[in-house]
Amino acid sequence: MHIRRPEELGALIKSRRHALGWDQQDLANRLGTSRRWVWKAESGQSGVRLDLVLRALNELGIALTASIGESGTTAAGPIDLIDIDAIADTGLDTARPSKPGKRRGR
Repeated sequence: MHIRRPEELGALIKSRRHALGWDQQDLANRLGTSRRWVWKAESGQSGVRLDLVLRALNELGIALTASIGESGTTAAGPIDLIDIDAIADTGLDTARPSKPGKRRGR
């Protein structure tokens, strides 16, 4: 499965949670977070912490892998790159100010 957007990752989390017979509160309890956080993650909403997304994938037994062909191409042509910024931006905790002297750069 190719995941290119936060909504697709959220749908994968939701699908696996359903397959395990868990409700959102079950997953939240396992992660030590709120049911609202699970809802936001499954909806592809911004503001979810990336570390919790990674923990959720681990708890659900979902392996995270990434690959790219040589020079970004395959025999069929260029590879559509995953929008890592969009996925990572959903994990940024904007409620916490950055530490003095440290700049966030892209």
